[in-house]
Amino acid sequence: MNNKLKEIRNQRGLSQLRLSFLTGIPPGDISRIENNWLRPYSGWRKRLARALGTTEAGLFPNETEGKGGD
Repeated sequence: MNNKLKEIRNQRGLSQLRLSFLTGIPPGDISRIENNWLRPYSGWRKRLARALGTTEAGLFPNETEGKGGD
């Protein structure tokens, strides 16, 4: 499992605390996701993508299954 959460968060100039405020996800869990210690469920992936102005596939390229639509 590899993700781009930390990279994109830093590009947007957001701290983990600010991202936590925007998403409702505890900052400790954001850290765990960034360090690949915690696999985010789909609701969290959607919230993170929305807050960072990107897609779930952009944040979690190895998490999204299937290459087509819904």
